[in-house]
Amino acid sequence: MDFIRFVFVSIMITILSVESGAIPASSMNKRAVTNSSKAGLGWPNADSVDIKQYQNLGKISWYYTWSVWPIQQKTNFEFVPMLWGPKTVKEFQEKINTTLQNATPNITAVLGMNEPEQPGQSNMTVTEAVDMWKANMEPLRPQYNVRLGSPVVSSGPAGKIWIGDFLKACNTSCSVDFIALHWYGTDANAFIAYLWDFYYAFNKTIWVTEWACHDFVNLKNQCSETQVIDFLNKTQSFMDNSTFVERYAWYGAMEDTTDVNGYNAIMDKKGKINSLGLQYGGDATSIKNGTSVSLSSGLTIGDVSPLTVMLFTGFISLSLVFL
Repeated sequence: MDFIRFVFVSIMITILSVESGAIPASSMNKRAVTNSSKAGLGWPNADSVDIKQYQNLGKISWYYTWSVWPIQQKTNFEFVPMLWGPKTVKEFQEKINTTLQNATPNITAVLGMNEPEQPGQSNMTVTEAVDMWKANMEPLRPQYNVRLGSPVVSSGPAGKIWIGDFLKACNTSCSVDFIALHWYGTDANAFIAYLWDFYYAFNKTIWVTEWACHDFVNLKNQCSETQVIDFLNKTQSFMDNSTFVERYAWYGAMEDTTDVNGYNAIMDKKGKINSLGLQYGGDATSIKNGTSVSLSSGLTIGDVSPLTVMLFTGFISLSLVFL
């Protein structure tokens, strides 16, 4: 019965938020980002790759480097700094004020620690993260009028638990304006359900700062090129049309995607934008093998509203309960 109540309450929240626009506006300034310009670039390339090749595609409006360091290339993209974790806190302290003061366009948001629940990433306890946040993130909000993104958790089972504990430990002493998260998998519907779950659980808007069609659990279960194209089309269309998703950045803006399925790359091995990069940036003519991606019901994500998608997935979930 708890699950049934969850589904119906989720549907009601969706109706209220979509139809009445009842997502509360932050008191902090927001850069003008429309539903067609939410896309960003996770950019590990420094200045070795030309970022400007993504500039005039229409959807891409910002980038981040998993650090406090912007690239040196002149671009119209907004830079979003990140306090990665303990290994970079000193350089963050030394650089963040200069970065915020000198950026063009103006910086409107700063991201918290990278996958703090993961031993191979920033690897922090909740207490350590709260202390680091209060000392380094919180002062930026009143001083520079920037919005603050939560520590960025992974889609592993510990991620949601960790961020919930962080928000409880912070209570009213941390100004978290939006939830930032990562997600990896091969099921677009599971990705969409995950975003709804986080929004329902924490009642904050969302940034997806890494996602891709890749299975880290079953390494033999990877997407084909066509499946990556369809997965991106479906998930990006959903986020573009969902008011609770503010921004997103596909994991693939690199010549070598290392541990992630190479079909997710949005540039080739020489750093030149490829067809998936054109698709991601808004060039619809680059989409291979068809023009639409269908849900299992036969609906097409581009033709329906987020409300319809949520109603559909909610009732499918209910039907599974009674099978």
